[in-house]
Amino acid sequence: MNRFPFAVVVALLCVSHGSDCVSQSLDANTKPNVVFIIVDDLNDMPLQPDGKPLVPTPNIDRLKAQGVTFTNAHTNDPLCAPSRASMHFGLYPQTTSLYWFEDWRENGILKESVSLIENLSDGGYSIYGTGKIYHGDQTGLFENYGYGGNIGPWPWDGRKETKRGFLPHPQQLYFYEGVDADMDYKWEHVFGPISAIPDWPANEANGIPGYKGWVSSGKPWRYESDQDRDPMPDELGTAWTSSVFSQKHEKPFALFHGISKTHTPLYAPQEYFDRFPLESIVLPTVDPNDLNDVSPALGNETLYGFRRYKMLFRHEDKELFRKWLQAYMACVAFVDDQVGDILDALEASPFRDNTIVFFTSDHGFHVGEKNFLYKGSLWEPSTRIPLIIAGVEGSAKGETCRHPVSLIDIYPTFNDMFVLKEDPNADGNGYDLEGHSLVPLIMNPEYKDWAGPDVAITTIPGKNHMHHRIYESTLYPHFSVRGKRWRYSLTSNGGEELYDHDKDPFEWRNLADNPEYAFVKEGLKAQLVELRDGPNWSRLDNMRRWTSAKGVTMRGGGIRMIGSGSGMLSTKDSFENFEFVADMKVEPRTRMKIRYRRDPSSVVYSPILASDEAEYSDFQVGEWNRYRIRVHDGRHQLWINNRFVSDEIREVSSESGPLVIEAMGAGSSDVRIRKARIRKL
Repeated sequence: MNRFPFAVVVALLCVSHGSDCVSQSLDANTKPNVVFIIVDDLNDMPLQPDGKPLVPTPNIDRLKAQGVTFTNAHTNDPLCAPSRASMHFGLYPQTTSLYWFEDWRENGILKESVSLIENLSDGGYSIYGTGKIYHGDQTGLFENYGYGGNIGPWPWDGRKETKRGFLPHPQQLYFYEGVDADMDYKWEHVFGPISAIPDWPANEANGIPGYKGWVSSGKPWRYESDQDRDPMPDELGTAWTSSVFSQKHEKPFALFHGISKTHTPLYAPQEYFDRFPLESIVLPTVDPNDLNDVSPALGNETLYGFRRYKMLFRHEDKELFRKWLQAYMACVAFVDDQVGDILDALEASPFRDNTIVFFTSDHGFHVGEKNFLYKGSLWEPSTRIPLIIAGVEGSAKGETCRHPVSLIDIYPTFNDMFVLKEDPNADGNGYDLEGHSLVPLIMNPEYKDWAGPDVAITTIPGKNHMHHRIYESTLYPHFSVRGKRWRYSLTSNGGEELYDHDKDPFEWRNLADNPEYAFVKEGLKAQLVELRDGPNWSRLDNMRRWTSAKGVTMRGGGIRMIGSGSGMLSTKDSFENFEFVADMKVEPRTRMKIRYRRDPSSVVYSPILASDEAEYSDFQVGEWNRYRIRVHDGRHQLWINNRFVSDEIREVSSESGPLVIEAMGAGSSDVRIRKARIRKL
């Protein structure tokens, strides 16, 4: 399948070696087409890893045989919205502060950035899409769009307001008895074959008319048998994509295809369940003592993933976990068949010799490892994803690459491979893409001089899935980096985990407190901090960066404001959106105020007295404390000693201005500042 013309081969080789010959080698008529398949919630089962049940995926294997499989690929945030936003815009969640299910269109950075799809369009491509590509509404994002992302069909209780879905299966409501009565997202936990027709009883007292049958997209979904039924939403998308290959195209096309399964609820035709008899399923490898040494912030068993796992074991003699696992495996097999139909249609088309295929997932998914049943963790089952790139002439075939990579690298790979603008935000907000092209690794999986980092970074918002406050997610982010051998994680409150994947592939033994591995840990921590904090920081430890009132001196590598009454520091540069971090020591009788611009409403920190900060955990009066301030589009966020203090939205002037630190004392004041730095956002 998929053979490149010679000009394209030359171009790719030139790109991988940093040559300038690409623009002369490719034009609109020779550019390859691309099909990008992204699956929802698909973990690494298609890689057939040890410790997980075996799910044959012959069609995904076809892709492996035609390209390179990245066996150490990871998501940058194991949740749908931030993962997809980061991939499509090439910017880390820690750069944009989009960690949770916020709408990317409302993010101050992303709404002013050029997406991968826009860059493809500007580069001469016709853009097609079907299914879930971004998280949320896809309206207006594609020139040609097929079917919306839909994880139905759904049970229905007969009410108008529930006709579009998001109800649990009525025959599985017993899941929520007792301590699980308050379980959120009840529609998400159910599973079974579509032949198990939901029959919702009427309840006149609660205004429920009742209904027997399925609905999809707000309409009845017909089911007589697995052979006589309406197509499932993913099947509609597959048919639509196949039809694109039968059309004539005057320009190269980029087709983005989203597959909603394996997103829960796990409904699939009975034939897929039949492939995995319950008695044949080997449960995931677990250790009963696995959680004894994990970071408390990551191993809090009130979190959603732990609760989902425990819920399936509360009902004796029902083998619910094994049945759930069967349903997930059935959905993986269903996904593989959709991939097979797409590949069949492509191979039968005129485009088979000039089309590159990407296959990946937005994040992984635990299937019981660490007593967890969800995405949203910093452990391997949640971060690791399948990533296969096939059809590149001259590249390795049927080989694997073990170098750590992540979804942040997709955008630069497209730019490199399809000769697109490398700095798409240059004329806008100026943000550089943060990933690195995978082309050198596609051409040679053992390439030693890849420009990307030695680790892949993943972050999660430090919050429970049950919380619904839209901005709470950004306040306590945790981070993890995965190298070829090691995983290191650092939580927002300083908790650490370190795993040796050569000896401990299931991450059972946390070595973070073992002094024998201190050197390894510190090296990985330095890489994590570098990727977490990002580039473009400017140091503010030098007085030449400030204007000041009297009584300000340089001493001991820092700045000191001391004197009678008050002192003030003001940056010489002006900032509209910025992030500022510094260590500060404030004497007990001194009041300190931090603001930006000279507008009084721009104050982001102003306690009455330093002693009032005692309510902030770990704050020490008269000692060094770490401050972090982030201001973006009227949103003010403050942390002290890595602990969240405030998060406010205010109407402020759009004019830029200096960052100002004031010290006001009762007779005298004393504020010391060290390790100060700032970056523009």
